[in-house]
Order: sequence, then structure tokens, then C-alpha cells
Amino acid sequence: MMNHSDIDVTTAGIRFSVQPTFRFGSHRSLSDAACFISNQTLEELAEQRYCHGRLPEEIFRQLEREITGVANRLALAGVRGTPLEVRYWNFTITDQ
Repeated sequence: MMNHSDIDVTTAGIRFSVQPTFRFGSHRSLSDAACFISNQTLEELAEQRYCHGRLPEEIFRQLEREITGVANRLALAGVRGTPLEVRYWNFTITDQ
């Protein structure tokens, strides 16, 4: 069962938060990271991933696990930003 994030839909995109965790010895977690993904990035991902959503929120929900996974990895890597912006090039896109 997927745990849906609390999101804030804006005219420019979607704000959400992630709590990055990693394992190194004992289980550790960092503080919540505020994140943002633009409508343009969502549209590009939807086109590449053949999503059926038309609204940004629908696209986000369909790709939520992948989007939050990328946001977690960026936060753990020390990428800074308030909010941390998830961009299209942060995703691994395979050629067809």
C-alpha cells in the first residue's frame, strides 16, 4: 500500500516534503526536506512515462514513488535549495 504525501498544488507546480533516511550502522534520518516539482517537469515526465493523468496532481500521484525517491536521493546527496527543486534531468530517462 502506498503512503500518499501531503502536497500543496500551486499554479506553478507541486510542493511536497520528504524525510530522507539512510542506513549506515544504525538507522538514521535527516530533517524533512521541503521540495518542489514544476508543472513543466511533471508534463515532461508524463510524456516520457506514458502517464494517463492530465492534471499535475494526477501525474504526481501516478509517479509519486519515483518523484519522492529522486527527492530523497537529492536531499541525501546534500543538494540545497528552499525548497529543493526536482527537475526533469534528475530522473534517469532511458531511450526508447
